[in-house]
Parts: sequence; C-alpha cells; structure tokens
Amino acid sequence: MRYIKVLLLACLIFLALVFFFQNQNILATKMELKLDLFFIPPMTSISLPFYFLVICAFFVGVLLALTLLVWDRLQLSARLLKSKWKIQSLSSKLAKAERLLNRTPRPSWFTRLRNFFFSVEEAKPVVVTEDAQKSVEIVAKSLPQAQAAEKAEAPKEAVAQSTPAPAKAEQPA
Repeated sequence: MRYIKVLLLACLIFLALVFFFQNQNILATKMELKLDLFFIPPMTSISLPFYFLVICAFFVGVLLALTLLVWDRLQLSARLLKSKWKIQSLSSKLAKAERLLNRTPRPSWFTRLRNFFFSVEEAKPVVVTEDAQKSVEIVAKSLPQAQAAEKAEAPKEAVAQSTPAPAKAEQPA
C-alpha cells in the first residue's frame, strides 16, 4: 500500500510539472486580486503571477485537509478512550453481579493475603532416573543433619542388641 501511495504521489507531481511547463506563458501573466465589499472601500493586492496564486491555493488546500484529518484522528482517539473506560466500568459491574448471583462471599483481606503467600500448587509427577537417585542419596548423606541422625541412631541400635529385654515383674495384688 505504501508503494502505491508513493507511485500516485510521483504521478501527481509529474502531471503538475507538465501542466506548469506547458502553460508557462499563461501562468506568468500578472494578476491583481480585488476585494470590493459594500460597507468598506475596495482593496487590491500587488501584481502577482498567476502560478504563484495557484501554488498558494494548493498549499492552503493541503493545510485545510491536514487540519481536518488531524481533527478526525483526535476525535476518534477520544471516542476510543471513552469506549475503553465504559468497557472497564461494565466489566467491573458484571463481575460484581456474578459474585452476587453465585453468592460466594468475597474472601477477607487476611484470607487473600494468606492464599497469596501460602498458595499450594498441584504436585506434578517427577520422573527420577537411577543416576539422579544415587546423586540425591550422596548429597543427602553429606548433609550435617543426616550425619548427626546416623550417629544418634548407631548407639541406640548397639544398646538394643547388647542388652536383653527385661522380664516383666509381677506386681503384688
């Protein structure tokens, strides 16, 4: 689309140049503009070539067209912004109406805060290979908590194996 616009603009400029070159004698004639209203004395301009008046009229037309396009663009932007505000307002009203219809009370501030910080995610299945399991066991054994637990369990097992279980004493009736 951009190339088509450039092509049309180039054709317009070419035709304007051809028009000015073919009509140089007529466009070079001097003209005076005259304004004659009933309640003020008539006014005349200085003598200007006709091509100057044509070029000025063209640029005035371009400025008016650009002004109208910018005005239309600003008006559309304002309508878009107003529509977005209305959509946001209506969506909040819809959410409020859905909450009322479902009769689910909105959670308290504390509950929402607790859910935010302590949310529980669903457990996903994890596939563990044998190599990964071995490396996890090696790392777990090297942790200080695991070493301390092994030392604490070792004497209990040794004591349990060396001492026989005490016999139950009969209680007097």
